[in-house]
Amino acid sequence: KNYQYANRFAREHPETMVLSTWRAASGTPKGANDDGDPLGVSTITFPGHFVLSPGTTLSSSISPTSQTLRVTSTTNMRKGPALLVETTGSGDKIWDRYEYVLITGVGTGSTITVGRQFNGSPDARSFPAGRTYLAPMPWDSRNRKPYTDWFFNLSRFCPKDENGRTAMDVLAIDMIEPLREGGPLDLISGLDLASGPLTVNPSNADYNLDGKVDSDAIYRDGVKTFYQRIREVLGPDRVLTTSLDYEYVSEGFINGVNQEGLAQPDDPWEDLTETVNEVLAWRKLSNLPMVSLAFQQHMSREEDLLRVNMQRLLNGYSVCLGLAADIETGSGSEALDAIKRFELYNGDRKEPHWLGKKLSMKRTALMSENLLNNARSAADWDRIIPTLSVRRGTLAVDGDELVLTPNEGNFSGYVTLLLNFQLTTKSDFTVFLEAISDDDQDERKILLPRINVQAESKALRAKLTGKDYLPLTFYVRGAERSSSAKIDFRFQHGGPIRFRQISVHAATDSLACEFENGVVITNPSLEDQDYDLTELFPGRSNFRRISASPPNDASGIPDKYKPQLRQALELNNGQRITNKSVLVPERNAIFLISDSVRSKDPVEVNGFEMLPDNNGSVNGANDRRPTRSPTQRPPTRTPSELKAPEDRPVFNSPDEKPPSEDEPKTVPLVVVGNNLPQPLGLCEGDCDADSDCQGSLICYQRNKRSPSFVVGCEGYAKRGTDFCIDEAVLASNRIGDDNDQNIFDQD
Repeated sequence: KNYQYANRFAREHPETMVLSTWRAASGTPKGANDDGDPLGVSTITFPGHFVLSPGTTLSSSISPTSQTLRVTSTTNMRKGPALLVETTGSGDKIWDRYEYVLITGVGTGSTITVGRQFNGSPDARSFPAGRTYLAPMPWDSRNRKPYTDWFFNLSRFCPKDENGRTAMDVLAIDMIEPLREGGPLDLISGLDLASGPLTVNPSNADYNLDGKVDSDAIYRDGVKTFYQRIREVLGPDRVLTTSLDYEYVSEGFINGVNQEGLAQPDDPWEDLTETVNEVLAWRKLSNLPMVSLAFQQHMSREEDLLRVNMQRLLNGYSVCLGLAADIETGSGSEALDAIKRFELYNGDRKEPHWLGKKLSMKRTALMSENLLNNARSAADWDRIIPTLSVRRGTLAVDGDELVLTPNEGNFSGYVTLLLNFQLTTKSDFTVFLEAISDDDQDERKILLPRINVQAESKALRAKLTGKDYLPLTFYVRGAERSSSAKIDFRFQHGGPIRFRQISVHAATDSLACEFENGVVITNPSLEDQDYDLTELFPGRSNFRRISASPPNDASGIPDKYKPQLRQALELNNGQRITNKSVLVPERNAIFLISDSVRSKDPVEVNGFEMLPDNNGSVNGANDRRPTRSPTQRPPTRTPSELKAPEDRPVFNSPDEKPPSEDEPKTVPLVVVGNNLPQPLGLCEGDCDADSDCQGSLICYQRNKRSPSFVVGCEGYAKRGTDFCIDEAVLASNRIGDDNDQNIFDQD
């Protein structure tokens, strides 16, 4: 009936895109009770279709009631789900003799404790010594309920069930086959893979069951095959949305990604640059139309009080970037839900898509001076180079580009580019880079940038690619004034990095977007901001606010949201803008009507719309359309060597750590509870003091403005939940002041 309704709806509403939504990375076994996520229930029944970690063997037999197990080794054992499966004398798995268990403790010797018959398992049974394999199961920490969602083995090594099917085959039966021509879902627009396969890779995965941890490349190859199978059914004109991966974007498999909370599931505002970077990369790399959705999901208590302006901020980014904006409903107040739609439907006029086609998008920070030695452009290398320092590499100018080449040979740490500049007052600042990895890497990480001044939010990780030049933004809110501010960019190992542009601006990373019938400005700052309309939108006039009346039953809006109602009515009071500037409140956006202009074709932008320099030419690439084939690199010439300022060892030991230690650990965040009789382990919460944590771990106290990630842990945490972490890892990632020796060593 569900399929019949969906297909009929798609036929009756051709103007509406209807997608079939599935979880493609992980799920519970079929029949398990999953009250954490309704999409988490899978169709997988065969235990070999889930990813396993390297395991061990029972050294003593167990009965159906045994909870203490003796094993030959506890090396790979850890708390969490595990599979018990009987084997033949030669070690082959007897897949119909199995049980899912939950490892609750790992002893110092050769014992572990377990909970039996876990998560949809068949009945507890006896298992023999020497012929029973016990393997931990990597689990997906994105579910609200820990331990229950297990990764599907999409690799070519996946064991086959009694019908000769792999996990991919089983998933395809319900997920892909109904979309074929003549199938029950052949009229809908495509497939949405919520929490897609590459959002989180399984950790410690043993795909081929040889007892060793396998490379992520095995999983990625399997995902590629999975996407190919989907695209073969969908054809070129239907839609596949899933997690962002530059390889699969450029090969034409996927159309877009769900931007949960814009960047993270519980992030309505902090990580906005991640969304902007991803969307602009997509427009550079993909040959397919982009289809993507942005929505809010989880909020802290403080953010909840700003629920409507958070939605307005999301709406602003959505229309500027070409995303569909999901409007949250079901709040219990129809009037509250109605005011979230004011801007998208032109207030009282209730006109969908009233803005018309997009004409341009400006990054407002680029309209301020470049703090790197007052450079005249973002490629004024003569002025920019003296403000740069390098570690483990050399700088050279090659034509119009700056090339950062890593040192030859093996070395610890990362090739690092350090930007030095002044902040004359407390302010936001934004860093813009346009760069390419001069090698064949599909994705090359830029590690979490570190700054040496106190700030209210961090810059974020980003990714380069060897496929094309990408515009990248790094945004820091509320940085304290400093005569010697510094931010570093550490690049994952690879070939040279080529820069077309580098700039730093003491300004908010706002978007100013021009449409046929109006304009939109976003303000992601924690401070209210004034914007000069004549400067942002030259040639446009008669700016006026949307006219919106109080919705029916506005008196029924809960008192805590009444300030949001007042703000919505003030921003949308229908009045003309008589001054040339307009104020946009913090973490907000404004939609304005203006005199209409017409455009024959929508204008696509790269995201770096540069200003004319003194010669009247345009710095950068604002006349380029998104690249449908890789942008040609300049001919290779012998770079003119230049001497960047000798870099003193400004970073201490965190910079020397190997890559695997700098990235988030594989220990997932788990909320066990509080006031427990036993201390909490690494990445477990909710603690109240250091004494609640095991050994030397400390209780990491978090508040309403804490980032959604927890240093050294995997996954995302609700704000206000405190976790036990390694103090040394925290110190290596802390934002400090000018004299903070944990980050900057002034030797």
